[in-house]
Amino acid sequence: MNPDDGITIRLASADDAEVIHLLVVDLADGTGELKRISSSADDFRSALSGPDPAIHAFVVERNLEPVGVAIFFLTFSTWRGNMGVYLQDIYLRTDCRGTGAGKILLAKVAAWAVERGADHLRLSVDRDNNSAQAFYESIGMTYCSKEMVYQISDNDFRQLGTAS
Repeated sequence: MNPDDGITIRLASADDAEVIHLLVVDLADGTGELKRISSSADDFRSALSGPDPAIHAFVVERNLEPVGVAIFFLTFSTWRGNMGVYLQDIYLRTDCRGTGAGKILLAKVAAWAVERGADHLRLSVDRDNNSAQAFYESIGMTYCSKEMVYQISDNDFRQLGTAS
């Protein structure tokens, strides 16, 4: 990526909620998972607001047009005894891939987290997303085969929450 290609990366605010939501919809559509989207721009506006926002994000623009996003939040590792950052989503439109913008975007997330005392970054990737896996491995990330992700959602989650 060079300055002549018009790409900028900036920290998002709640005012970027519509743009972020549209980019997440693009991501879901590109992976064939559009039916799974139930979030709204208002959800992102709320999550990005207040003195302790639930999420943070960087927006990638090319010539002032939004072309990518990284959405992340701080975590805490009980085993490491330190904060980390979880990268929930990272997305670049197809025409921006291979430009170096993805690596710079990931580096921006890491730098933001390091400034806040974090010492690691985690993310999940779809099992069949080989290009993303290759990208993460090319920058030194490793697959953690000792862990499996479990999830409970919707009615099952609400029932669990009311079981006490």
